[in-house]
Amino acid sequence: MTAGNGELHGGWFLLALDDEIGQGVTPLLLGGARLMAVRDGERIRVFEATCPHRGAHLGYGGKLDGDRVICPFHGKRISLGESGRRWSVGELRTLRAGAALFARLSGDPGDDRGFEQAIKQAAQDLVIVAAVRRPVTVPAEYVVENAFDAQHFSTVHLVPSVRGMRVSMGEHDELVIEGEFRTKAPPWEKERRLDFASRFVARAYSPHLVVTELGAGEAPYTIVTGAVPDGTGCVGRVAIGVRPDRTDSLPALVHGARYAFDQDCVVWDHLDTRAPQRLDAGDTPVIAFRRFCEGFAAVPSAPGACS
Repeated sequence: MTAGNGELHGGWFLLALDDEIGQGVTPLLLGGARLMAVRDGERIRVFEATCPHRGAHLGYGGKLDGDRVICPFHGKRISLGESGRRWSVGELRTLRAGAALFARLSGDPGDDRGFEQAIKQAAQDLVIVAAVRRPVTVPAEYVVENAFDAQHFSTVHLVPSVRGMRVSMGEHDELVIEGEFRTKAPPWEKERRLDFASRFVARAYSPHLVVTELGAGEAPYTIVTGAVPDGTGCVGRVAIGVRPDRTDSLPALVHGARYAFDQDCVVWDHLDTRAPQRLDAGDTPVIAFRRFCEGFAAVPSAPGACS
């Protein structure tokens, strides 16, 4: 499923969580792309990190000086995002929602799939916190595909009953799967019933990013799951969003997200991705996700430095 040959799919990535990014300059990796986050107070921007002078990684030892980064190799003052200057590096399109930082390499508007509008609304309506950051040995698409693997919820996560799981295309050509989980009521719900219905709606906006709503009534919680290729597998990240009046549920939700991710890692860390794939009718949502991924053009994993 990976684009291969040193390339990545276009579309959005959950590039980092807030606690990964310090003040000043922080190195980041997206496949083979050498990037850096530049944080000045609460403002975070992301740039290419290869110095246009002689190739040093500006994220390792580079010092922020106003609107420039001083290269740790020769002390060149590299402009940030000003392509007209001799010594400059390009800027990536980014979005922030609470503790989550998103970025994309591609400038193709068709690769957005409605994500920018959706995440800006989520940032306005929800409190979004970091939950998971963990290396995973499988390609990034396997992590996102999990939301569309309807059969695994009962086996891996012991969900007593999974119903529906209908696949469709959303208004902006995002991939959507909708269904219902039947479980006992979670600890933050007032009704302590054993047969608790949770509506499940997952929207994949790129091969590397899925946003899931799960819960009952008008106050579902939101799970943002992303995976960033790192050369050997990927780094999986999860952020959790709830309405401001539901923040008391966050500790349990974060714990649950970590527990569920650990359950998946037991499978992922021992998965043979080269084994024959004998998909059947139960894998229809997975097949739809893989076709969805094919709709994203490959982009270079290491953008050239702007000069």
